[in-house]
Amino acid sequence: MTKFVLLLMLLLSGLLACSNATETSTDSTSTEVNVEQDSSDQSVNENKTDDLTKPIGSVSDVGEMAEKRIEFTGVALPDGRALVMGGVSEGASQGYSKAMSNTAEIFDPETGTWDFIAEPIKERKSLILVALNDGRVIAAGGAGNQEFGLDRAEVWNPETNAWTETDTMNFERVNAAGVLLNDGRVLLSGGADNELRKHASVETYDPNTNAWTEVASMSEKRILHTATLLNDGRVLVTGGGNPDGPFIKMAEVYDPANDTWSLAGEMSTGRSLHTATLLNDGRVLVIGGMGKRKTAEIWDPATEGWTPAGETEIPRAKHQASILQDGRVLVTGALGNKVETEIYDPESNTWTSGPDMSTARYQHVALTLADGSVIITGGFGQKKSLAHSEMYTP
Repeated sequence: MTKFVLLLMLLLSGLLACSNATETSTDSTSTEVNVEQDSSDQSVNENKTDDLTKPIGSVSDVGEMAEKRIEFTGVALPDGRALVMGGVSEGASQGYSKAMSNTAEIFDPETGTWDFIAEPIKERKSLILVALNDGRVIAAGGAGNQEFGLDRAEVWNPETNAWTETDTMNFERVNAAGVLLNDGRVLLSGGADNELRKHASVETYDPNTNAWTEVASMSEKRILHTATLLNDGRVLVTGGGNPDGPFIKMAEVYDPANDTWSLAGEMSTGRSLHTATLLNDGRVLVIGGMGKRKTAEIWDPATEGWTPAGETEIPRAKHQASILQDGRVLVTGALGNKVETEIYDPESNTWTSGPDMSTARYQHVALTLADGSVIITGGFGQKKSLAHSEMYTP
């Protein structure tokens, strides 16, 4: 009997030891799994940190323009400076005043100052300003003091600091869109004539002959639209319409090689006074527009289709969108006197708040300079036109 009891105790001890070993093994396995999960979570967190640590840059004040300006136009020059011209100047109010500007001035980032250049031949607002391949700059169309739409253009030569008129344009154009083609010609599309009638006409300027030539018309009559040169040499035109609507949804593409237009699909919404920015990968980012638009979308020339690109934090119209050297896009100002900036990252398809400007503004100019900085100047702010300028540094 005693032997039986001893045998039974030994058997129970063995079973208990096996049970403990199994539990220890299970705990060990569970610990290994938890270690792997923690490692994965850490990797995800590191990626999030990388996104958050992308620089948002800073904004600092620079010298003021010599004139206050709204409804003016600017262009970055090949030598790293920036040129602005025209607009409505001193004394402008929300209803606009009579002070049409007939001046142009240049910003030099090395000195942070503005200086007048030679006085243009014609005062203008809502004009087209394009830098030519030879370093000259053409100012075309717009509205004058007594004319609602101009058919006149002039070219500024930086070597002589003089303006020279071109041949007369084929059409009067105000609130049109313009772009430099790869062959050196300038393409102007749409706008309104001297009787404020919208039209779909298109023409090109050849700097070699100083002449304008009518080319194929768009399918839509457009004002306050955008024209963007694509990497393949074609031109994407988006949106358009009166500030109070209706707004155009359909986009179209011009092929200068064949002088033809083709439809490029509908945006998710009609847009006017929006922006369209060529991304480094060849796609085009369209942002905002009248009607408190917060949506953004991208047109891909490879698929010729539109995809969503998120929303801005605040509605954007009469704003500016500037491509940065790292491929992101800086958005500044908006109708309603906004100081907030936002940055779009095409790699992650996300928006990030940027640094606030020191001055609220809209209908301003923002130009990416050769050194990667962005000069932000003029516009309408706090019920008055502005001469104030600031510099965004990435």
